[in-house]
Amino acid sequence: MRMQEKSTAAFDRLFFPRRIGILGMSSRPATWGRLTVERLRAGGFDGEIIAVGPRSKVEIPSVADFGELDAPLDLLVVAVPPKAAVEGVARARAAGTGAVIVLSAGFAETGPEGTELQEQLRAAAGDMPLVGPNCVGLVSRPGSLHASPTHYFDRPAPAPGPVAIVTQSGGMGIVLAELLEQRGVSYSYYVSAGNEACDDVSSLGRYLLGRPDVRVLCLYLEAVRDPAALAQLGRSARAMGKQVVVLKTGVSEAGKRAAFSHTAAVAGDALLFSALCRQAGILVAQDDEDFAETVLACAQAEEVRARSAGRTVVVTMSGGGGALLADRLSVGGADVFELPGHLSERIGALGFPGLAGAGNPVDVGAQWKDSVQEFTALLHLLDKEADADLIVVYFAIADSAVDSVRLLADEMTRLRTPARMVWAAAPPGAADGLLPGTVWPSVAALTRHLAAAGTGAAPEAAAAVGDAPAAVSDAGALLRAGAVAAVVTEAAGHPALGLLGVPYARTAVCSDAADDLVLPDAPDDRYVVKVDSPDAVHRAKLGLVRVGVPAAEVPDVVRELAALAERQGVRTARRLVVQPLVPHSGQVAVGAVRDELYGPALLVGAGGDRAEAADAAHTAVLLPASRDALRAAATRVAHEVGPVDEEALTNVLVTVAELVLHTADLRELDINPLLVTADGTPVAVDCLFGLA
Repeated sequence: MRMQEKSTAAFDRLFFPRRIGILGMSSRPATWGRLTVERLRAGGFDGEIIAVGPRSKVEIPSVADFGELDAPLDLLVVAVPPKAAVEGVARARAAGTGAVIVLSAGFAETGPEGTELQEQLRAAAGDMPLVGPNCVGLVSRPGSLHASPTHYFDRPAPAPGPVAIVTQSGGMGIVLAELLEQRGVSYSYYVSAGNEACDDVSSLGRYLLGRPDVRVLCLYLEAVRDPAALAQLGRSARAMGKQVVVLKTGVSEAGKRAAFSHTAAVAGDALLFSALCRQAGILVAQDDEDFAETVLACAQAEEVRARSAGRTVVVTMSGGGGALLADRLSVGGADVFELPGHLSERIGALGFPGLAGAGNPVDVGAQWKDSVQEFTALLHLLDKEADADLIVVYFAIADSAVDSVRLLADEMTRLRTPARMVWAAAPPGAADGLLPGTVWPSVAALTRHLAAAGTGAAPEAAAAVGDAPAAVSDAGALLRAGAVAAVVTEAAGHPALGLLGVPYARTAVCSDAADDLVLPDAPDDRYVVKVDSPDAVHRAKLGLVRVGVPAAEVPDVVRELAALAERQGVRTARRLVVQPLVPHSGQVAVGAVRDELYGPALLVGAGGDRAEAADAAHTAVLLPASRDALRAAATRVAHEVGPVDEEALTNVLVTVAELVLHTADLRELDINPLLVTADGTPVAVDCLFGLA
């Protein structure tokens, strides 16, 4: 359900309140209302805090109900049972309350009755911002607001940083916040969205991205409720020069929605979610550590200016290590450029006793330990004279020079040019206490960091959806005419693809008698014979396909397969298709699904019997998508299956995308495989369609 749009001023009352009401304040210790008041005071909130509800012995001002207030509340924190929470929110709204946090549980997470209560809560809140229910509250450090009963927020906190965290899980969100702070990355805002009855991660994130003190928005998701809003959040962030980083769990098993096709079997939530994020420019973390490292890199992105063409200088004490580092940086898009001659001469004049190279990389040699002063001078010389975007220093082991490496790492933080160090095989604990993000344990760790710190791939442009081309409309009509129980098999489906210009092997359709069969030409006089039935969509597994049949034997094989299918109880067992055996060097699968949550999506990957292989790479593209996005998918599959005419494959993808977008009752399709012929052209030799 799309969240109601709310103004910035409305959210300001949520994150920067001056009058806070507590519904559920009690004199009993350890109750959520009382704990919230304690957190508010400990966090430095100096505004008004008022208990609302039946009067009891509490140490803060109190009123029996909202009507006794002399002015509306900016924020109400609710910590009462669910039915009372619904009633309280309705009264609060009527009294002009600005925003609400519902800590109370017992709503949609408990079942149908709780879901009904949550709908009532949504109606009671109306256009008020509401966080929760079933959440652990909200922290706004710039607003001195710790509106949460959670003891974690009692810990000493660093100064507010450039990060905002919005999480669907209060506990896991706190774990991620702690991992960030261990790396020196501090957050300014933390929101536990809970059940998202009124405001979800996208609406809360949209407000936080608009805050000038937020550069990185961190999301922890267990479910995606509004993919379009999430995608727009990513695009908006990138337009503002900011980043969204997401860690998602609760990935559904692939194929829960699958009716019959290979495509549906692999188009699980993880693949479609990954496509959404890639197309929207959202960075996806694989686990909690990866999340923390990615956010660290993004938080430092203003300092790390190494982008796709970033000018980078490598300094090393090991020729091999420097070469590896330069190679990996170059692969990542950095420009490890040749230093000008005059600068190389000045480096040579610094007096390193074992200088092995003054170009780029600069190799100071293994005797650098006796030249810390010269090394310091080198760093400052490169900082002033190299016109670089990034300086990277490589050390290995250095057990006998730990203090020297630490001194140089500290010196790097004083340079005008962003600088990073790889300290490979460092002694345990040697890098402890150094500025987070400065020293990395391996080349791979640093290059991942720089990739995340960069702008990454821009959001992919979505194509405008115009009128259906005539061929697409005709193909859709042909599919409907050929459907049997909502399934369109190859005999009826391949002519539709032919109308669309998809290259397809010459295909003959015949009966079991084979009397009407006219064999298409085959280069080596060998054929593929297949039973064509909606009951045998995975016909190879049923033994209803023969490959490499000599021309003279085709009629006998037709009769044999028809008889076998009939014994298996297959409808239309006496209809078969015959094709020439197509020489090929690879196989591609192209398919599409119309997902209930993500909408229409196209998938491309390895074909044939690898279409559902666990280790096969598949790319999903949510539709509509631009031709450039589809060409990028064709390029990715070429790396998986070998040389493919990428332009020809892109044409197939564009055609399939148009068919899906303009054929509303098309639920699934498979073109598997497309055989990659000698010149790289993909030729389809099988297809399957599912209609609503």
